[in-house]
Amino acid sequence: MDTPRRTGRRIARAAAATGAAFALVTGLSAQAQAANGTLSFRDASGIDHARDNPTNGVCYSFTAEAVSVANLTDTDGRLFTGSLCEENTFLIPIHAGSSLVFGATKPRSAKLGA
Repeated sequence: MDTPRRTGRRIARAAAATGAAFALVTGLSAQAQAANGTLSFRDASGIDHARDNPTNGVCYSFTAEAVSVANLTDTDGRLFTGSLCEENTFLIPIHAGSSLVFGATKPRSAKLGA
């Protein structure tokens, strides 16, 4: 026969397991969400490059320094002077639906979302 204490522990364990499973599923799906729209840049040679529906939290390295970047997505992002989106190379935020033109200091990578 189960005591109230034993039943309470079983319920607590089941709730904890359910909560952990929910956190795992929702945490993974949130990281894999894509921004709707296009992230594009123009290099110094005038060549345009674009990425449709880029994944949030992923670093997108440019093939060359960008003279302009257009974030025509629904997600804010960040631009970096380093090619690997290193925090110490953060340049400027780029808001959803906006574009920026660069002079002396140019970005070499971008990350949307996180």
